[in-house]
Amino acid sequence: MAEEFISRTSDSNSPPSSVPNRESVKILLIGSRQGINSIIRWLYRLGFAEVAAWSKPQVAPNSEDREMMSITVKQVTLD
Repeated sequence: MAEEFISRTSDSNSPPSSVPNRESVKILLIGSRQGINSIIRWLYRLGFAEVAAWSKPQVAPNSEDREMMSITVKQVTLD
């Protein structure tokens, strides 16, 4: 299920970075749909990621409260 979830993000079809010292990092939000949407909009206002870069919210596995989750992938330069 995790692979299916990650494959829906916009950066997942990109080949691994050929630039030395770069790495893909996955950022996962888990919470209510309203909470996730709020954080995504806040991160967008900070310039962190486009709203469309996040996956559609899905029910988190093993969630007793039917929490939702959404993920995005960012490329970072390693020091």
